[in-house]
Amino acid sequence: MNNNKVMLIYGFHIGEIAKLDKLIEAKEIPGYKKISSEMSKMKISSILEGYKFEIYNGNLPKEKLVVFNNFNDVEINVAIKCLKEISKGIIMAVVTPTSIDWTFEYLLEHLIEERQWYKDNNPTK
Repeated sequence: MNNNKVMLIYGFHIGEIAKLDKLIEAKEIPGYKKISSEMSKMKISSILEGYKFEIYNGNLPKEKLVVFNNFNDVEINVAIKCLKEISKGIIMAVVTPTSIDWTFEYLLEHLIEERQWYKDNNPTK
């Protein structure tokens, strides 16, 4: 399995990606792979391997998502600060031994549900 340091990004428009490119270069953050809706049924492990199966023209939610693979804590903190400069409301997560076997669609749905649960149970945030 390819375990390179990479961000999987979804839902960003061209202007945001251009800003991300500049911040990656300036802050020396590991790069990214852009996920398209056609890749929604692919497993995270396959995406990390570099495959791009356009097998399903998914109807994914309009969210921005960044999933960090194999980043250390310092890299994650720097990346989070940079991402907050680009857009608000980005869902951020880390690839885990469990989530690596999930489809991108399932991961996104799970993270949206998790965010909603957190909002519902932490009304002061």
